[in-house]
Amino acid sequence: MQRPTIVFPGGEPALAAHFAHGPLADRLRARGEVVVHQDLPDPDEAARRLVGAQVGLLGTHLSTAHLADLAGRTRLLAFTGTGAASYVDLDTCRSLGITVTNVTGYGDRAVAEHALALLLAALRGVVTGDRAVRAGDWTGAAGPELAGSTVAVIGAGAIGRAFARILAALDAHVLVVDPRPVEDLAALAGPDARQVDLREAFATADAVSLHLPLLPATRGLVTAEVLDLLRPGAVLVNTGRAEVIAPGALARRAARGDVRIACDVFDPEPLPADDPLLAVPGAVLTPHLGFRTPQALARMATGAVECVEAFLDGRPLRVVT
Repeated sequence: MQRPTIVFPGGEPALAAHFAHGPLADRLRARGEVVVHQDLPDPDEAARRLVGAQVGLLGTHLSTAHLADLAGRTRLLAFTGTGAASYVDLDTCRSLGITVTNVTGYGDRAVAEHALALLLAALRGVVTGDRAVRAGDWTGAAGPELAGSTVAVIGAGAIGRAFARILAALDAHVLVVDPRPVEDLAALAGPDARQVDLREAFATADAVSLHLPLLPATRGLVTAEVLDLLRPGAVLVNTGRAEVIAPGALARRAARGDVRIACDVFDPEPLPADDPLLAVPGAVLTPHLGFRTPQALARMATGAVECVEAFLDGRPLRVVT
């Protein structure tokens, strides 16, 4: 039987390294002919590099217009993260008979820790303080302590739960918003933790942290009206998906200058040079790096290879199409 071609068309350099060298590369080579691209292609080029491959390890955006070129040959796209729908059109893949899998749980702690870093940076003016020192200004500005503050965690999935545990350990008061009852709330986030609705969370918390997946029910969930509920001085942290906030609503709220924002996710990515968020004083903006720890990237790569092996063995794992 002809060995399948397995292609990583490019993306995160650390993933490319795992697929090209070391134990994971050996596991892939045991299953097929492996081609690993080391750069970050545009979506059209990424799709072109997959033409002829039976298996793709997907670590970047794929052009929907070129997916049809994969029909009849490509059987599996093993996405190296969780939110595959943000990187490839799942409906088109389904219509073409291409299975898409994902990796879950690899970055729960990493993203939760990054949410904490963003929150503390915003609360204590770390970014503006750094800029002030470089400009010779030592006046600084006072910022509140996290202990004793009320922080709302929007979304009680694995990352939200990890963040709630961190907050409780730092003596913050935790509010949780989730469509399902959080039965272990006291054990998770302390005896004074409460589950509330979205509007109460935004209206009462000193900080709000978004940990929602992008689903039809969550797209645009945080409207301009909801953002208007934020109290002056409140912090909004987003390490989930930018699209859970209504288009343009965050920039308009931040432009008023009475709240602080700290974001790791944007729409689109990368941010265009004229995006209004870039002009918001004191905003803390990072380039979607919450999951980028060596440990999380290793778990991500391992999970993708497991999906390839399982699919080729006829027992697909973590199928999202």
